[in-house]
Order: sequence, then structure tokens, then C-alpha cells
Amino acid sequence: MVIKRTYPRRRRGGPSCLLVLAFLAIFALSAFVIANADTVRDVVILPPTPEPTRSAASYAASAALLQEDGEYVEAIELYEQAIRADGTRVSFYIPLIELLIATNQAEEALNWAGQAAVLAPDNDQVWSSLAAAHLAYGDRLIDMGDDTNAQLEYAEAVQAARAATEINLNNAEAHAYLAGALSQLGPEQYSRAQEEADIALAIEPDNPIVRRHMATVLELQGFYPAAIEQYMLALDQAPDMVELHIGLAYNYYATRDIPTAILTFQDALEINSNSAAAYDGLGWMYFLIGEYPTAQENLIKAVELDPEMVRAHAHLGAAYYRNLNYDEAIPELEWAVERYQQVTVPNSTYFLMLGLAYYFKNESNCDQSVPLFQQVLTVIPDEPNSLEGLELCHAAELGSSPGGDDAPDAEDTPGAGE
Repeated sequence: MVIKRTYPRRRRGGPSCLLVLAFLAIFALSAFVIANADTVRDVVILPPTPEPTRSAASYAASAALLQEDGEYVEAIELYEQAIRADGTRVSFYIPLIELLIATNQAEEALNWAGQAAVLAPDNDQVWSSLAAAHLAYGDRLIDMGDDTNAQLEYAEAVQAARAATEINLNNAEAHAYLAGALSQLGPEQYSRAQEEADIALAIEPDNPIVRRHMATVLELQGFYPAAIEQYMLALDQAPDMVELHIGLAYNYYATRDIPTAILTFQDALEINSNSAAAYDGLGWMYFLIGEYPTAQENLIKAVELDPEMVRAHAHLGAAYYRNLNYDEAIPELEWAVERYQQVTVPNSTYFLMLGLAYYFKNESNCDQSVPLFQQVLTVIPDEPNSLEGLELCHAAELGSSPGGDDAPDAEDTPGAGE
């Protein structure tokens, strides 16, 4: 007989200690994850792979599209980013310089142009851009009343433009910039300027920059109808170039066609409502026809847009003066006269008006008035309003007044219209 050994069955009990501990661990981990979801996500989820760095060419391509659409501020930023990405591509510098000049950032344009010239000294386009920047900065210094340093910039523009033509004799814009810069150096350079303008026109007759500088050379020689024709031809090629409208307007003024000049300045403002030069010109035209409140309104706008434009301050002071608002006229005229420093025939109006404003505000101000009248007389002997001012002050010292307190007529003031 076989006896089978049977083992007693173990009584089934509760869950083992190990299972309980595992369960508690999982529960605790789950609770931690829920409570710290953001931290766990940052640790567990890997950051996405960064996109490749944008190329310099991509920045430049986008900038060119924005430039075509007239989005100059954004285009400038992208060209600068393109240069930061690849500073060896001179093709990025030239359109940037062009845009900076177009947006009245001449000093910044000059800085970039100087860098480009170091980068590519054998590139005629670079030297042409440098000439344009020097020329624009010279014009800006004129606006700021710094005629001496403006002349130095025009001389630098001549050198840069000449360097461009030596590299490439067929660079029309370089000849045009050379003509424009020479013409600003005085009448003795007009014949050379005319020769360079003729060369530029022969090379590229449809280039608006060429036409513009031909117009400038003609204007400075007093050939206003011919200059108007050149501006009109330039506008056929570049109707949205504000500088062309402003130049054309001043030539209409020179031919005594002030109504057309007013319309032309308004055309400029339709293209660029932030053009201080256009507001200044428009305000001065209204001043000349006796619309002093309208003149004042436009000139205030010009000063707000460009606080450093001496001409705008001088014109605004003149408008206040003609409105008999001497309290407002004096600080504007003082600001302008301080920067002009020396009397010339064009700016003598503002020295004279300041002297008269001092007198009409308070006759005891003759100590301030008389030196101003005398300065005008050293440049324009026997100038009648200055002589009248001296007479008024002399009479005030004697306790009498030979004349009323009427301000001289604008058309009787020297330099009116400058």
C-alpha cells in the first residue's frame, strides 16, 4: 500500500507586506506628479530642436521687399540684421545707406558708408554711396545752422565721388553726386559742377538722382525754369521721392509762383506727412502771402518734427513776430540767431526781427536791440529797417517815440523768403 503524503494547505491571508509597500509607493509618486505637474513636465518633456539660424541673405531679401513697399523703418532694421549676420557682404550696405539717407538719418548713413568703404575699397558703388552720405550730412548741417562743417562735408563728398568715377567712369550717380557737391562749394565751382552733371545725364538720362542734381546745379546758377524741367523729368521716374517735390516747390517760389509752390509742398506732405522740410516750406510760403496764422500752424509742426532745424525755428519766430506775438517770437528767433552766429544776407531778416521784437516788447531792451541792428548794417549798409530800429532806440533814450509800434512789412525785410 502506497501512502501519499499530503501537505496541509496554507490558509489564504491578506495581501503581502511587499505588495502593500509597492502600492503605497505608487500612490505617493502619483500624488507628487499631480502636485508638481509643471516641474515634472519641464523635466520629462525635452525642449524642441531649435530651428536653424536665419541666414543673412534671408534678412536682406525680406528687407528688399519691405523697401519696395515703402516700409523703410522695418527694411532698415532687417538690413542691419543681415549685416550683423554677415558683415562681409557689401551688397547689404548700399541699400541700407540709401534708406538711411531717404529717412533723414544722414549721420547714421555716413557711419555705415565709412564701414563699407573699408570693406570694399575697390567698389565704385560703395564710394558713390559714401559721396551721397557726405552730401546728405552736409545738407543736414546746413539745416542745423552749421555752415562751416557743412562745407567740409561737401568737400568730402567731392573726394568720394571722384574716387567712384576713377574706378568706374560710367557711374552716372557718382558724377551726379560730384556735381551736387561741387555746386555747394560756391560759384567758382559752378562750371565744373555743370560739366559733371552733363556727363551724368549723358550716361543715365532716366535716373532721377541724376536729374535731381542737374536741377540743383541749374537752380544755384539761377536757371529756375530749366531746374523745374529737370525736377519734373525726375518725378516722372520717381513720383514718390519727397525731396524732388520740395526742390520743385522752391523753384516755383523762385519764379514768384507761390500758389504752385504751396500745392507742391502739399504734394510732398501727401507722400510723407512727417516731412519737417515740407511743413517748413509750406509755412514759409503762407508767411510770404500774409497768411500768418496758417504759416504759424505749419511751422509749429515743422519744429515739432525736427527740433534741430534752425530754419524752421527762424521762420516760426518770424510768423510770431508778424502776429505781434513778441513773447513767443523772441525765444524762437534767439534760438535761430544763436546758431547762425554771423549775419548773412539770407539770415539778416531774423537778426533784424529779433532786435525789433526786443524793442516792441519793451523799449528798455534797446541794449539788446542795437547790437543786432548794427550787425545787419555791417552786411547790408543803409538797410532801412535797421536804421529805423536805431532811430527808435535813440528816441527811446530821449524819452520820445518817432514811430508807432508797427512791425516792418515782410517784403521790406532783407532776405525775406530765404
